[in-house]
Amino acid sequence: MPKEGFYRLKIKLGLEQEELEALNPELKETGLKSGMVLKIPFSSNVTGTGTITSNEVTATSSSLIGQIRNFETKNIVIMLPFKLNRVNADSVYDAKKKIENDNFLRPSLDFHSGVLMAVDSLKKLGISLKVDVYDTKNQLSEVSHLLSTTNIENADAVIGPLMPNNFARVASELKKNNVPVISPNLKDLKSSENVFQSMPSSALLKTKMIDFVKADSSKSHVIVIADAKNVATSNAIKREFGSASQIHSRKDKEGKDSYYVLENDIISKLKPGKNVIFLETENYTFVSNVTSILNSLNNEEHEIVLATTDINAAFEHDEISNYHLSNLSFHFPTVSKTYNEDDNNGFAKQYKNKYGATPNKTAVRGFDLMMDVVLRLSASDNMYNSVNEFPLTEYIENKFAYNKHLFGGYYNNTIYVVKYDDLKIVEAK
Repeated sequence: MPKEGFYRLKIKLGLEQEELEALNPELKETGLKSGMVLKIPFSSNVTGTGTITSNEVTATSSSLIGQIRNFETKNIVIMLPFKLNRVNADSVYDAKKKIENDNFLRPSLDFHSGVLMAVDSLKKLGISLKVDVYDTKNQLSEVSHLLSTTNIENADAVIGPLMPNNFARVASELKKNNVPVISPNLKDLKSSENVFQSMPSSALLKTKMIDFVKADSSKSHVIVIADAKNVATSNAIKREFGSASQIHSRKDKEGKDSYYVLENDIISKLKPGKNVIFLETENYTFVSNVTSILNSLNNEEHEIVLATTDINAAFEHDEISNYHLSNLSFHFPTVSKTYNEDDNNGFAKQYKNKYGATPNKTAVRGFDLMMDVVLRLSASDNMYNSVNEFPLTEYIENKFAYNKHLFGGYYNNTIYVVKYDDLKIVEAK
């Protein structure tokens, strides 16, 4: 079957060709054929099994929940930098201030709250758990102390620590016991064979965004707008799209970047039909300048879709109009999608009932990662075997597709491409 078949499945299922091939290795050999039955990942809104039909294939959808076969008690160790030794437990005021201002305590508590929600859900599935939570105090000495005084080496899996040196120490110590150590947050790890990097790399985000645009047969032209710091990125995108036009931010008399372009700079590059415009910058004034101009130029003759390979704080600044981003169908790659509260999300409701607040991304990631680790251990003999048996899993906001480095550990090789749609952020299909 030609690549067009994969493109149609991508539109229908939201899955890249490589994701389908990861779940169905035979596709690399035979390609798509009429009547094939393919494995696809379950979503957080799907339980049990179902079928999705297309002209090319019939695809079955299943959840790891339906694959549970290993009911032995799972011993999970969580290592987070709470630094509770610095919290004044006798003063509610002081404790609240510490939670609000400490760069480690707040995210640790958020992540831990998501883990606890997952523990509740997993127990309801009949899975027996022993969960040990340790405070690393963000100190290498404390990590070493924990390794020497506890039985962490007997764990089925360890999640954390969060900081590179501490994580490396734990992974190195537990390598001889073959204990999988999962990093919730670190990217581009130089990892040993027992390391699972659950956070996709920055390079993967860029690659997937470019591949997404390449797969869009309706685009008529690609334009790249970049500031001086992102010329290399602009050139890299240009190499991927040979006919792409490039626009650089204007400079002052001294040759310094002024972080703006003129309307005519863009008008001269637009072509009739659909124009996909990459904006590469970390400067919010430049984002404001460009999005304002693009919004005024977006019309029936020139349809403009805004994109970036690197979503950062500049695009989320208070001065950036979400109306402009929505009008421009702003697309970007992300590690996690944003769940839609209108979807009657059960997890969000339960979380709010328990904690009195809407879960943030760190809390959701704690839930998703804990669910994935334990369900993999429950559906397979161990984390390592689960990689081949269940190549792609998906939960509330995160999905996991682990590939193995030739000489090293495992890395998550899947991300989302999302877009602004009617002032909401939704997955782009």
